[in-house]
Amino acid sequence: MASTRLLVLCLAAALVCVAAAKANVRLTDKLVELIKKKQLEGIVEELQRDGMDVNQPDSKGRLPLVEAVRSKELKYVDAMLQYGALAKSKDPASGATPIHVAFQQNLLQISKLLLQYGADLNVEDKSSKKARDYASNKELRDLVAAYDNNGAMAFEDPPGTWTRQDKGAKEEYWFNSKTGESRWNVPPSCAWQRVDVQGHPIKYINAITGQEVKTVPPSLAWVKVRSNNQEMYYNFIANISQVEVPQEVPEDTLADIDKNVNARWHNEKTGEFSWTDPTYNSVWRELVDEETGNPYWYNIESGESVWEMPADMEWTKVPDEETGVVNFASGPLSRGSPCSPLLEGHPNPSPHPTSECIRWVRQLTTSIQPNLADQRRINLVPGQLAS
Repeated sequence: MASTRLLVLCLAAALVCVAAAKANVRLTDKLVELIKKKQLEGIVEELQRDGMDVNQPDSKGRLPLVEAVRSKELKYVDAMLQYGALAKSKDPASGATPIHVAFQQNLLQISKLLLQYGADLNVEDKSSKKARDYASNKELRDLVAAYDNNGAMAFEDPPGTWTRQDKGAKEEYWFNSKTGESRWNVPPSCAWQRVDVQGHPIKYINAITGQEVKTVPPSLAWVKVRSNNQEMYYNFIANISQVEVPQEVPEDTLADIDKNVNARWHNEKTGEFSWTDPTYNSVWRELVDEETGNPYWYNIESGESVWEMPADMEWTKVPDEETGVVNFASGPLSRGSPCSPLLEGHPNPSPHPTSECIRWVRQLTTSIQPNLADQRRINLVPGQLAS
């Protein structure tokens, strides 16, 4: 009797799943039809419909994102990606991924957008050809080279491009001050997360593209500096500064950045100074053995562990609250500058900068101004696509 009831329940569940799948197919049938008719408003309306699965093929096995690429309309592709279309998905009808189609049709901007969202150039279609095999011109080959060097990260928007907005809106959304575009979904450049072990970053993962890197990505490469009683954030990869809090940085990472205002690091062996922690550029991370409490060093690439500190880890953090501007403006100090007595090995070393040194550094910083965010009035509806 119990087994009969279980069988009935299983059959009922299966019927529900089949019904849901058929409903999804009907929705994607309509979505693909709207893409072919090039009706953007209808496309966005369908994407917002309850039960819509943008990664569900239609009744003919066609994937909405692939059909959007075939339409050659950047807006349609952007809409699909914003509403959760997977750039790595395969079209059941052709076996091609969206990036295959974009490369075959020489669609440069669409290709960039797909790569930004994690498209894979190494996936093979039914003819065993990779998307990179269809790079028939220099522009596409340049995309392949950029992808090989940095993956999806190579196509992200520059740091500081996107800001979170919530004033006058029911939900938080993102605004691009350069293009005037607004969207509900998190842009790929704002989706990086730091993975820590014992307080040290081991790797960084992008929640949208799935890319993993060992060194800090541009979107998280911010430090906080204080100069002439003004605090600002400086991105040491993009070489930009701004007063506003960089909103692509997660709260826990931002808290660490805010703790290290005007901090610098010193290498006792080389005498070098740096205002960003150089040890994070190393493959080694300092951890603590739980049994003994002693420090050891772990290689995040090879998995090797050693008790003796590797040479490229011999950096010491030196807080420099009053004169951090030296580290911000000039980087490694010049031995011919008024600040050279601060350097190790100077015949007349000084633990503190002289007034001449401070004046010299302030002259250097006059050309470094905050890159203020665009304060134009936002008059776009979230979800509206850039023209």
